[in-house]
Amino acid sequence: MAVNIDRLEENPVEVPKGGIKYFDIVGKNLLTADLKFYASFDQAGAQRDHEIKVYVDEFGTRREKRLPMIAEATEKADNDANKVRWVVIKLNGNIEDTEQGLTVI
Repeated sequence: MAVNIDRLEENPVEVPKGGIKYFDIVGKNLLTADLKFYASFDQAGAQRDHEIKVYVDEFGTRREKRLPMIAEATEKADNDANKVRWVVIKLNGNIEDTEQGLTVI
């Protein structure tokens, strides 16, 4: 069962430096157990951005095709407008899918 991102509900997702941004991922099989999320500077997910934390909004309504998320940027996050990050989904250590669209403002 493949986990896929069709799109980010809002694109770009503009995360304030030192703040948080709520957004939704639209895709398939998003309720699969043990999914891990993070931000990366590249589509392959190899250049992880440790200054942005991406996680499921525990208080939002989860659906198989829509998942409420939170992106949280530290004060150290690079807010260069040209540095657009990818949202990465991993399952069991393997990258399932990526979608470009996270920026820090």
